Amino acid sequence: MESWQRAQRILRQNVGEEHYDAWIKPLRLGSLVAGRAVIHVPSKFYRDWVSRNYLELLQASLREGDGPDPEIVFEIDGGKQHELFAARQADQPAPARKRAPRSRARRGNLVERYTFDSFVVGPSNQFAHAAALAVASKPGELYNPLFIYGSVGIGKTHLVNAIGHRVLEKNPMAKIAYLSSESFVNDLITSLRQDKMADFKTRFRKVDLLILDDAQFLAGRERTQEEFFHTFNSLHESHKQIVLTSDKFPKDIPDLEERLRNRFEWGLTADIQAPEIETRVAIVQAKAIQAGLKLPNDVGDFVAESVGDNVREIEGAITRLGAMASLTDQTINLAFAREVLSRQTRRAVTPTSIAEIQDAVASHFRLSVSEICSKRRTQHIALARQIAMYLAREIIGTSYPAIGDAFGGRDHSTVIHACDKIRKGIHRDTGLSQTVQTLDQAVRRPATN
Repeated sequence: MESWQRAQRILRQNVGEEHYDAWIKPLRLGSLVAGRAVIHVPSKFYRDWVSRNYLELLQASLREGDGPDPEIVFEIDGGKQHELFAARQADQPAPARKRAPRSRARRGNLVERYTFDSFVVGPSNQFAHAAALAVASKPGELYNPLFIYGSVGIGKTHLVNAIGHRVLEKNPMAKIAYLSSESFVNDLITSLRQDKMADFKTRFRKVDLLILDDAQFLAGRERTQEEFFHTFNSLHESHKQIVLTSDKFPKDIPDLEERLRNRFEWGLTADIQAPEIETRVAIVQAKAIQAGLKLPNDVGDFVAESVGDNVREIEGAITRLGAMASLTDQTINLAFAREVLSRQTRRAVTPTSIAEIQDAVASHFRLSVSEICSKRRTQHIALARQIAMYLAREIIGTSYPAIGDAFGGRDHSTVIHACDKIRKGIHRDTGLSQTVQTLDQAVRRPATN
């Protein structure tokens, strides 16, 4: 539609390339009739964000001549990811970006293949991807820090590496430090032992972009948290970008100093959920293309449905398929894939006991099972207890009285209250939702032979 194409050109000019790609490009015009424009958005978050930040500009771009601004109606329309991916594959390849030469030293240990171009976007990671693009476009200006959290193997590391690569594309002289919390701790210990703390502070406080993976491992380390606190403050005051990843929402990280927890929440906190089936199919096909494999559609569907939602496991399955096909000189078809991946595919979930749920929750919250079952009502223990009760009810369907007995002889009404509280809370609190999902996946383990 010509009016929409014109509006897109106006929006691109006004918001810039990065913001256009992140927030405007996913929008679709459904209709424009009698001064009323229906615009399809991929999620509720997109609707709220665009309405809050770009509504007037959107209306102006769709205005006809000197007429009034059109009424904008947003409709949530989460498209199927495999359809989006197929459309993207059909497009003409984008011209290669001209990159200024950069040395390996300046690139550091960023993973070369983890770029925005190779990241498959779906409903489960749409928000985090958009936030990462925005940060990469204006490091130190938008969302500082950016805190991305989610369970293992679903794209956090890929996104933060993509930020690093994009920053270097825009400024080849940018100084980037990308490391894990464990490396930060080890560097600190070495510097203390060798009396080189001045060098340590200079190395981390003079960068343009600090990316710290697995920030939850800073917890419980008093000296490390103190040093990172001062490093954080120095970078933030200098308007240098900080990007953090974790498997937990900041307030769910136990033994993390309150002042550091507070700073982690200063900017934008974005979660990544486990990819749904459509996104997994797209990921399988993307990884296969990167590996130089052509997978039939039924094989791609089989891998997506059977291997799991961990992207690293999907990569491993693709690598194994390619290696076995090459070694045995066979064509990859469904029967071949079933045979090669027979030990890697998921099987039925084994029955889970309340004791196993209690163990998993206690480990996650760094508590003992006896503490969860005790009469103590501190906020940290009470939350862990309520989540464990909720999981016992949802996963294995245990009766309320039986759950109460397993948690120190509590009345069934207490259990009902706990389950209702968690059930309602996961719809309002993304941190709680992620914690419950992580624990749910931990106890729904694959069966063993």
